Amino acid sequence: MTVTASRWLRPVFGVLAGAGAIAAVALVPQIEVPTIAPEPASVAVSPPSAGQTLVCAGDLLASARDSEAAGSISVAAPQAVTTAGENALDRSELVSDATGTSPLVLRSAPGSEPFAAAGSATVADPDLAGYSAASCRLPLLDSWLVAGAGTTGAADLIVLSNPGEVAATVTLTVYGAGGAEVPPGGGDIVVRPGAQRIIPLAGLALGEESPVVHVQATGAPVAASLQSSITRVLEPGGVDQAGALGELATRQTVVGVTVTEGALGTGTGLAGTIVRVLSPDADTEATISVRAVGAAVPAIDPVNVQLRAGIPAAVEMPSLPVGSYTVDVVASTPVAAAVWQTTGFGAASDFAWYQPSPDIESAAVIAVPSGPGPVLTIANLGAADVAVELAEPGSDPVPVTVPAGASVQVPLRAAASYELTSGGPVRASVGYVGAGALGAFPVFPSTVGQEPIVVYP
Repeated sequence: MTVTASRWLRPVFGVLAGAGAIAAVALVPQIEVPTIAPEPASVAVSPPSAGQTLVCAGDLLASARDSEAAGSISVAAPQAVTTAGENALDRSELVSDATGTSPLVLRSAPGSEPFAAAGSATVADPDLAGYSAASCRLPLLDSWLVAGAGTTGAADLIVLSNPGEVAATVTLTVYGAGGAEVPPGGGDIVVRPGAQRIIPLAGLALGEESPVVHVQATGAPVAASLQSSITRVLEPGGVDQAGALGELATRQTVVGVTVTEGALGTGTGLAGTIVRVLSPDADTEATISVRAVGAAVPAIDPVNVQLRAGIPAAVEMPSLPVGSYTVDVVASTPVAAAVWQTTGFGAASDFAWYQPSPDIESAAVIAVPSGPGPVLTIANLGAADVAVELAEPGSDPVPVTVPAGASVQVPLRAAASYELTSGGPVRASVGYVGAGALGAFPVFPSTVGQEPIVVYP
């Protein structure tokens, strides 16, 4: 090949080589290249459950029994506490600023089994009469009290308990007919460690018929409850200890509301069943549905309620036949709700505030304190039947089927403990009814340890 030909062909070979390279690059996306992605070494660690602390509501309290001290508070009846689950519990008492040593605190050690506790008390005095049942609760930084009144005849008390080792500073925001307000005496409330503060509701919400109190704590969580009582023309009309609602939700389900014969046909014109509901942040419409235990169809037509932001509504329910019911409150914005039910308006009557029940996904430990005719009400909000088992320690479990969209009741033994296991989400409450006695509290799911943590070396 001559030098001239070589010079002429060299650019041609260069062009062909460049074209081949371009073609190769164009074909790369079409070629399946195996991906090499080694899985990093890891191990899943399930930490033991942290210790659990529950605070009980404490003894029933009476106001102004000392004629020389109108603001005095004294113990009217002791609370008897029943525990379930873990046996190795540390027990201590809080020091009350008004009555001395009273409320019980229960603690379990890290890694121990879940436990529950609840207490009950009965009083029959000229100025205070009735029955109360309340579960012992976790202390919280943020909670809601949906109960009580600041009207004539009410002697309601907010109870703030701090089982921790540092002081808690609490702010009480009252939602009433004029909206939300931190009233004088409702801010910068210091609850010492290991102590309890008792604050009369009338001092914060005088004249309010349907208040809701937002409890916010800093420094340490507190367990908040509200003891409510009423006197009608010098006749005591009942007493109750209502626990705090832990969080707002667009659906609040109140399980096991019991209507008795005494609440019907009294001729007083007063409603025996009242639903209190609050949307704190926005105007919304709430729909209240009522279903009888054992029935999937509504007992009455749904009731629609227009809610103004920050103003509680008291909804008087149409007359319901004697029986037990599940009350559903559904709204487009998060709400707080509870149901007030009475056994009557005359002598030897009692009332109870029924609080919403949380979802139980798989298991719960239930403590049943003493009281008349305790029953467990289990509600299934889902579209499929749920199989549930209920067992006392050392006994064979009792199977229970909860139909879709319905609820069932199971009799319980007083001063006993049970374990509930469920094949799907349910909600439950323990209720009591007897002569001059009405009480209830929701059942909470078991606290079972933390989620596994994945550790990468």
